[in-house]
Amino acid sequence: MAETAFVHIIDVPYHADKPYEYYIPGEMRDSVQPGVLVEVPFGGGNRKMSAVVNSLNETATVEMTLKPIQSVLSEGPLLSSEMMDLCAFVKEYTLCTFGDAVRAAVPSAALSKIKVHYITGDRTLDCEDEATAEADKMGREEGALFRFICEKPRSSKIKISDAFDFDVGRPLQKLEKAGLVRKEYEIKGQAGIRQRAVADIVRGMPMDSAVRLRSERHQRVLAYLMEHGPSDFDEISFGCDLTRAAVKSTAEALRGKGMVTVSTEEVYRNYFTSEHFSRPPSEADAAPMVDSLSEEQRAAYNTITELYESGSPKAALLHGVTGSGKTSVIMAAIERVLGDGRGVIMLIPEIALTPQTVGVFIRRFGDRIAVIHSGLSAGERFDAWRRIRDGKADVVIGTRSAVFAPVNRLGMIIIDEEHEYTYKSDTAPKYHAHDVARFRCREHNAVMLLSSATPSVSSYYKAKSGVYTLIELKNRYGGAVLPEVVICDMRGSGELISGVLADRLAEDRKNGNQAILFLNRRGYNNYVSCRTCGKSIKCPHCSVTMTYHMRRNAPKGREADDAARRNNGYLACHMCGYRTNVPEKCPHCGKEHFLFMGCGTQKAEDDIAEEFRDFRVIRMDLDTTQGKHSHEELLGKFRNGKADILLGTQMVTKGHDFPKVSTVGVLNADSSLMMDDYRAAERTFAMLTQVIGRAGRGEVPGCAVIQTWNPDNEVLALAARQDYISFYEGEIRIRKGLCFPPFCDIAVITLSSSDENHLNVVTLRMREQIMMHINEDYGDVPLVVYGPFEAPVYRVQNVYRMRFVIKCRLNKRTRAFISQLMGEFSRASADKRTGKSARLTVSVDLNPTTV
Repeated sequence: MAETAFVHIIDVPYHADKPYEYYIPGEMRDSVQPGVLVEVPFGGGNRKMSAVVNSLNETATVEMTLKPIQSVLSEGPLLSSEMMDLCAFVKEYTLCTFGDAVRAAVPSAALSKIKVHYITGDRTLDCEDEATAEADKMGREEGALFRFICEKPRSSKIKISDAFDFDVGRPLQKLEKAGLVRKEYEIKGQAGIRQRAVADIVRGMPMDSAVRLRSERHQRVLAYLMEHGPSDFDEISFGCDLTRAAVKSTAEALRGKGMVTVSTEEVYRNYFTSEHFSRPPSEADAAPMVDSLSEEQRAAYNTITELYESGSPKAALLHGVTGSGKTSVIMAAIERVLGDGRGVIMLIPEIALTPQTVGVFIRRFGDRIAVIHSGLSAGERFDAWRRIRDGKADVVIGTRSAVFAPVNRLGMIIIDEEHEYTYKSDTAPKYHAHDVARFRCREHNAVMLLSSATPSVSSYYKAKSGVYTLIELKNRYGGAVLPEVVICDMRGSGELISGVLADRLAEDRKNGNQAILFLNRRGYNNYVSCRTCGKSIKCPHCSVTMTYHMRRNAPKGREADDAARRNNGYLACHMCGYRTNVPEKCPHCGKEHFLFMGCGTQKAEDDIAEEFRDFRVIRMDLDTTQGKHSHEELLGKFRNGKADILLGTQMVTKGHDFPKVSTVGVLNADSSLMMDDYRAAERTFAMLTQVIGRAGRGEVPGCAVIQTWNPDNEVLALAARQDYISFYEGEIRIRKGLCFPPFCDIAVITLSSSDENHLNVVTLRMREQIMMHINEDYGDVPLVVYGPFEAPVYRVQNVYRMRFVIKCRLNKRTRAFISQLMGEFSRASADKRTGKSARLTVSVDLNPTTV
């Protein structure tokens, strides 16, 4: 019997994403199994591609047309059967490719990528001049391409394409067929497994052996090993005050004398260990968490354990006011699950929360914790994934992508601050962590526990409808009271800091307390406009205005003329990252004077330094947290009292617990309220409630100052009272009347192309196709189509974007309709009228965070 394998190619477009059958050569039959990464020839040109084996098939005869698998790229399966099923679910649910789902589930360092380069063919070695002449005879394009490859060998097709204004596909094929160029394949990927050298004394060694050695260095190393046992070379180097090279040579010499053994052992790259934090687990940490719960918390815990012990998949929403001790309830529930030998995944919305959360959890659960987020190196993510897969870590803490962690015997998935939009991916696969968690809990008969002081309207609606079990904590833990809230009317004021907030900050400094200030805009000035014509300076690659940033070492001060601003700062696009200096003259009218308008966190830091000269301020935004572990370092300084004010964007508002914070200030509460999105009120309420909840969490009374130009807005008043129920009741009525989620689903189809004319042609064609399908094949599918219209940001990195918005109910028929459109239009990648390359991308986002 012969064997074949059905595989999923990792990098194929949506319309070509399906299982392909390959013949398994005899020597590979033992190593080719479901979940294994293999190399296969694909397409008419037999391009080498990475693929994941989906299933095996025994057959009496193998069709002659079947191609063989070339090689096995992974040692054993990368994906278990459960994770293969999860990838299939993500593909079907989000309408992505199987490869997109695999990349979400497996760290990039574990995947091998086959890169293709173009080099000159063997014929060129004999006589390059003759080969060049032959290429010129084939055509102008072929000659130009051949010269480029001769000058820059090992260029990728993308690099070659970027150098020319014509489609390079067919000319390259002609050159390859003529033997003038050829493809070279290179396998890249799979991070190495780190190992360390460990020295140890030979068993039975007499205790006085070190004394008999003549070399003083040999004596020191042997004595160290006798005292400390097996040690790696770095530990010996530090303990004996020797260089690593000296330790290595000494260990080899002692091994030659038969006194020491030297071996290698695998090392996990793990920054988050119990040794890293201020104190290891103590006896108090070892006491059962449930013993410290209040009566209200224990009731919540009992409900969660009842759901868990039911043995069937369940979902619950833990709704508690800020400071009610939701984390304590969650930790007690985790202890219960771990007691059964099952694993837990806990999701958090921001990297900034990782150190605080890990610090709390690691003191209780030790080094059985693994951390996954985008701030880790590729090697650290790879090792964390291996520890989880191998069963060496059964508590996973991380941001959105951690929901794919290959935890053995999964018992619970917790989604903390479940309302946060960061749980929805905006790149393929465009999944929501809620949906992936529900699927995994269903497969494992586990519990999905959502937790928030401000649940999303959709989640609370499901809880009220009985889809989720609603669990409530209505009181702050330990009798702590909610902070006083002051809504400060900023109308007619040009100051960043109101008098009310300034007085609170001064009082905090006097009493040794701290403050958090929130401003959801980074940079110095929001935009720069011409004083004469009024036009702002826009990014040349995107349809957005650029933000003015001060350089890191620029002199501080509010007053500066245009020349000083040009020297001390730059303009940056927050969409594509483009940077440029402030121009000498207006690019529209040629005048020389500019207005620098708006306030970002940089300017806020500058203004605070001017007004409160003796205050120590830490600024926390994307610009100050680029370094590895920078979130932890900044928050650690603030927690240790090395700053009076923590100023930042949204990353300072979520889930932090600083006992000495007395005052929280929202410098501009209107920025999110004025968003052109149906979730604007929900986001504003959640943001204000969360940031208010950062104040007064310890013994210090709290106060929150909300600065606004709309003091009569009802959302602000409800947030000030922390009245979620009233907010929800008003919001759900509006959504029901306008038919917005949770009373419908929304699908956004986006078409993107660098050729605006081609984009418009294809967009109109899609509109016609949509209407045809609605009137014919999918007449039974209830939906409303809006568009086409330009995306909110029409051009990004010189790519134009058009959209359709569809209100519907996402079921199999609706997904089939959208999938058919995706397949039809993902093929539309060239403008046949001009023959020029006009790459067109079609993507779909189901229930996006913004519309």
